[in-house]
Amino acid sequence: MHIEKKFEIKFDPDAAKEYQFLDNSVIKMVNKAIDDLEVRADQVGTPLKNMQSSKLFGCKEKKLRDAGIRIIFKVTNEKVSILRIVYILAIEKRSRDFVFKIANKRNITVKKMPKEKLNNFLKLCRSWNDVNKK
Repeated sequence: MHIEKKFEIKFDPDAAKEYQFLDNSVIKMVNKAIDDLEVRADQVGTPLKNMQSSKLFGCKEKKLRDAGIRIIFKVTNEKVSILRIVYILAIEKRSRDFVFKIANKRNITVKKMPKEKLNNFLKLCRSWNDVNKK
């Protein structure tokens, strides 16, 4: 059965590095979660809000409890044919609020970019297919 992908997954350059360093014991669960984002990113994940230490309103968190991993992502309105881009800000262990601080820093950088610069930046970000050489 062929499942139609609605979203293009793009990784923050540092999130791509975090993915590369994931332990083999969790990689299958992370891959499955990211594959799911390609199809239903608008339907999955817990919406985040602005807190004292992080301003992540507009982003979502997908918890992989069994893997002890959080994936922080943002669905953007930048269109790529029929797809929308899911921008993965961070993939880290679920320890305190570390992943939120990292994602917040990256989110601030992206939010400050003018639209033209953001479009160019997203073109340079590695796609899920590049990161996950299946």
